[in-house]
Amino acid sequence: MRVSADVEPAQPAVNVKKWARARRSGTHGLRRGAWYPVVADPPGGLVVLGVRKDNVPVLRAHVEFSETEPGHWSVVQWDEKQAGARRASEQNYGLTYGVCPACSERVKLATETQRLACPDCGGEFPVDWEHPC
Repeated sequence: MRVSADVEPAQPAVNVKKWARARRSGTHGLRRGAWYPVVADPPGGLVVLGVRKDNVPVLRAHVEFSETEPGHWSVVQWDEKQAGARRASEQNYGLTYGVCPACSERVKLATETQRLACPDCGGEFPVDWEHPC
């Protein structure tokens, strides 16, 4: 097969940074609602996330991915029978709380909240009620 001289060579793929968060609670040690940078995404069942300056392998089936940096508060909703619900209640977050996309601070949410400033980092972001985790 001959390639014409006026055909440009294929450009190398751009390294797209991905983000991931836990789909549900589990033994993976991730906080629900917090987004973590994807450090490595090899083929297979594991993905490696950057969690508090450590590389943590997690089953791909346990996380959801985003190819854009998170810019919305994650909404975490617990069923009162789940173990995490007890911990959230003990910390006065309630069964539904928000997680800041910039610093992962958790805050109690009222259902009518559409936009919220983080008391920790000061960032102001919309609340993602359409995609709770």
